[in-house]
Amino acid sequence: MMKKTMKKFSTAACVLGLSTIGLMSVDVTKAASDTAQALAVVTAAINIAQVSDLDFGSSVQGDAASTVAPGDGTAAEFAVTGQANTAYTITLPADATVTMITGAGATADEQIGVNSFVSTPAAGANGLLDGSGAQTLNVGATRDALSATQVAGNYSANFTVDVVY
Repeated sequence: MMKKTMKKFSTAACVLGLSTIGLMSVDVTKAASDTAQALAVVTAAINIAQVSDLDFGSSVQGDAASTVAPGDGTAAEFAVTGQANTAYTITLPADATVTMITGAGATADEQIGVNSFVSTPAAGANGLLDGSGAQTLNVGATRDALSATQVAGNYSANFTVDVVY
């Protein structure tokens, strides 16, 4: 009889233990959650395309320096396109970085410096694309004076204009 009583007691303790575990569950009324959105804005890439070159025209040996203003018909012209109504920054070549050459360009008389680059709109954070995402950028500069022994020929050099949002 003692064995039966002990068995009943063990079974009762087991059932009591399981029901106590159920009482220890998490109280969901104290938990909370919410959601948020992941957002991004994609902007049209800014582009610049050369339309016309900066042309200092014809000169003779010994001529003084020559300046082409951004509004002149011989100024370089670029088409800037990108996100409509967006401001951008213009960077022009620094002085002493652009040298036109003829032939091998090995001697001073085969080189002509181009300096004092200016633009319309002005360099710096002055560009603003219109409602269609476009703006014309005109670039002028000053050609150095020619020496009396300047080599006759066609002179050229590439220069870079950067635009960035």
